[in-house]
Amino acid sequence: MRRLIAILLLMISNQIISQTVPVKLIQPTGKYDVGTMVYEWTDINREIDITAHKGDKRTIIVQLWYPATIDSNSILSPYSALSKDYRNTNTNSYLRAPFNEKIASSNLVLISPGRGTERYMYTTIAEDLASNGLIVASVDMPEIGYTIYHDGFIVKASKEFQTPDGMMSGPYEKVDEFYEKPTKIGYKDLEFTLKKITELNSDDITNRFTGKIKLDAIGIFAHSLGGRIAGEFAARNSKVKAYVSMEGIPPRDVRFQGKIKCPSLMLCSSGTWPYAKDNYNDFITNRSNTVYMIELEDFGHNSLTDNPFIYPEWFKYKINPEIGLRIGRILVTRFFEKYLLGINEFVPTLKTLDNIKYSENK
Repeated sequence: MRRLIAILLLMISNQIISQTVPVKLIQPTGKYDVGTMVYEWTDINREIDITAHKGDKRTIIVQLWYPATIDSNSILSPYSALSKDYRNTNTNSYLRAPFNEKIASSNLVLISPGRGTERYMYTTIAEDLASNGLIVASVDMPEIGYTIYHDGFIVKASKEFQTPDGMMSGPYEKVDEFYEKPTKIGYKDLEFTLKKITELNSDDITNRFTGKIKLDAIGIFAHSLGGRIAGEFAARNSKVKAYVSMEGIPPRDVRFQGKIKCPSLMLCSSGTWPYAKDNYNDFITNRSNTVYMIELEDFGHNSLTDNPFIYPEWFKYKINPEIGLRIGRILVTRFFEKYLLGINEFVPTLKTLDNIKYSENK
């Protein structure tokens, strides 16, 4: 009887999780149509720890979004071609569309996802950046995120990197120590990603990206554990000229030694702020460049991902999921426009944006 009940509960759970109601992502704000491509790249110099096949090399999945040219034959990209949980989510991106011929080249923005999330959970923000002329690359990092390969092989996020209950309330030295291993892994994944994108820019077999990617001034947007990884990457890579993190704080030595030399935008929900503010203040106090610190009232930890918009019943944040995404993408897009493209000003005031408490530290 217990086995039967367990099976029934599993069936009910699967029906709830699997998406049945069609959802269309929010239309991007920019003037360009958006194309997208997905790559699987293997680092032959590293092995993956969690695998059914000992000796497997570490393979990342990278999805690119970019300003594109479309026609009547263009095909809308699936949100996720392999996950049934998002089979009824509709994007604004066109699969393998040509690069927009009116743009000679554009700057790159990397996306470093949070623990247990997938690269496509940031599609709304990625599409908005691409529609405004930027090239975006979001990275699935096996063991850190939930990774589904084209042949159906799945690597789930390692429980070793799941924060124990109560740890986030401090002392933060233990948090820093706990995340040292995944930060090192993720840093190498981002380093490898940039290497492969550099190769793509030099010689793309399709000629789609050859010479199109400006690599001397790149940005990075990150979330949660991805923000810590991105902070390490920004500190060690002088090509990073703009760093944005949603509830992800750079490693301890990066915070206290002012190792991030570029402008930074730090975003934090009002629920997280009380126990994270001291660590943000450590980063701000020791800054080497401008830091914008924004508290997002009524937001939740995942409000800048697509998940609350697609599955609002599973995220009980006070902020309406669509409003949260709209505010989030305005902040992210305008920040990168300012510090990568050199256009517009970044002045997030209460007059222009609701739900924020804002401070600028120069």
